[in-house]
Amino acid sequence: MEVIDLQSRLNSKEGPDADCIRRDDFGREMFLFGLEYRMDGSLWSLTVLAYSREDAEARVAAMRESLAVVGQVYAMIPA
Repeated sequence: MEVIDLQSRLNSKEGPDADCIRRDDFGREMFLFGLEYRMDGSLWSLTVLAYSREDAEARVAAMRESLAVVGQVYAMIPA
């Protein structure tokens, strides 16, 4: 039986897995960042694409100012 130290594996990684990286229309890398919020005593989460942690924080600040529901999603069409 082999014991795997997950924390040391995470610390040794040079970057995120390929499925956590996207490219914008100009070919620049964007990364997935996790967000959390509390509502009615529960903790909820979502992800956002951003170029860096600073960009992710700027996007959250923009959401605080202007986030709005624009409609319900009825289907997802794969790209």
